Amino acid sequence: MYKFNDKYIKGLLIFLISIGIILPMILVFRLIFTENSSYLITLFENDIIWKYLIKTFELIFKVMFFSIIIGFTAAYIVTAYDFKYKKILKVTLTIPLAIPVYIGAYTYTSIFYENSFLETILKNDFMLNGSVFIYTIFLYPYVYLASRSYLKRNLVDYIEASQTLKTNKFKTFVKIIFPLSWPAVFGSALFVIFETLSDFEVVRYYGVETISKIIWDSWLSIGQKETAAKVSVILLISLFLLILLEKLIRRNKRYNGISNRELKPKNLSSLQTSLVYLLLSPVVILGVYLPIKEMLSFAIVKYQYFDLALLGITLNTFITIFITLMLILVSGSIFASLTNLVKKNKSVYSTIGVMGYSIPSLILALGVYIFANSIDKFIYTNFKFIDTRLLTGTRGALIIALTIKFISIAFSNYYSTLQKQNKSIFEASRTLKHNDVSSYFRINLPLLKKTTPFIVIIVFIDLIKELTLTYSLRPFNFKTLSTEVYRYAHNEMIEVAAIPSLIIVGISIILIIYLEVGYNARDKKS
Repeated sequence: MYKFNDKYIKGLLIFLISIGIILPMILVFRLIFTENSSYLITLFENDIIWKYLIKTFELIFKVMFFSIIIGFTAAYIVTAYDFKYKKILKVTLTIPLAIPVYIGAYTYTSIFYENSFLETILKNDFMLNGSVFIYTIFLYPYVYLASRSYLKRNLVDYIEASQTLKTNKFKTFVKIIFPLSWPAVFGSALFVIFETLSDFEVVRYYGVETISKIIWDSWLSIGQKETAAKVSVILLISLFLLILLEKLIRRNKRYNGISNRELKPKNLSSLQTSLVYLLLSPVVILGVYLPIKEMLSFAIVKYQYFDLALLGITLNTFITIFITLMLILVSGSIFASLTNLVKKNKSVYSTIGVMGYSIPSLILALGVYIFANSIDKFIYTNFKFIDTRLLTGTRGALIIALTIKFISIAFSNYYSTLQKQNKSIFEASRTLKHNDVSSYFRINLPLLKKTTPFIVIIVFIDLIKELTLTYSLRPFNFKTLSTEVYRYAHNEMIEVAAIPSLIIVGISIILIIYLEVGYNARDKKS
């Protein structure tokens, strides 16, 4: 009797997951070979494409620049120095990440109206009508968190060498600390860029003409998927060239620490502590205090909108999140385990595992829609008794897109955990004649158990905040907290939009504080 080889099961699984992640992008790229529409020809003839592309890169460069300045400076201060109430400030600086950029944009519309000084300095042509400020103030924590982690463990030896040579602190910061931290800084800045490009609402709401507007108009306004796909490819290629250029600039350079010792913070005097708070308090006020205060004041006025309908929408949001989370955890752990086992093409699979997050959400939504629509057409044509669209008519297409987008978080964390383990553990399992399926349940899952709560919290926050994928792929009359915020804001009901906004922000803040205080403290003890 023929015994099915375990090797073929592994090969099939890793192939199916890989195809599932990259297929939407393949379908988008396939559309570039179709005939150009008159709309696309007009865009090229009038140089509108290139004007919007230049504006897009102006936006991401400015957002990246200010995010690095704020994020890295804050990270260096809380890592290198000890001062009164540092722990509170350290956590507070991460809270802007709990506020989705589109909610920040809606809230600051009212704040700018009430405060002409802020409007003058933050909502002008240089700041692209306020969009640069909004993306920066709510996305800089990506740089802050990554830089904080890197600075703590990698630069002690270099700083000590600099002190031995009696180099002053400013020179040390500019010539040693920042250049050596650049890979971590740029890697986290890429997340800021990806989040900026994935959002369509802030630039639309503030009237900034970026490439996302053309993609949105082509696909969702005039129904030209082919035009949207071709413009998407231009954006993806441009983004790829930017990342490639940065890698070429810093190739063959070593950035890791020597001894991996932790940086011991130095105590600051009362005057120095005051200067620190003077420097960082505007960030906390603009990124935390003002938007939350505004939302709370609006919600108190419109409290009657907190009703059973909103509770139903909240439940629907949680159901979508739960299903997506389960898919991400299962597929992410399996894909990470398989990638860890394979001997060939390991780098290819690891790249596929993290590519979903780097794809702008609107482009990913287009690819998933093309795929889901094709499946629905095939089912409708061949199975007449099925009278509904199984993917585009339900939350199916949305869940597929969300899984592809955020599986990278689960994969990267699980894969990193497995890579740190001694290979002899897996070899011992084979010696005891356990196949790979048995080893997955007996060895991999217990090893990955510790990482799972962190992944669940991070993915949950991303899912509850997500608007672009949800709005563009939701079936008719499908409501989540993010789409309710969008609906009220577009009906000029900003005060009412504050209620679902506060649910999103409140839950996200609780999870971020737990992650920063409770989970990290437990992690250190273990």
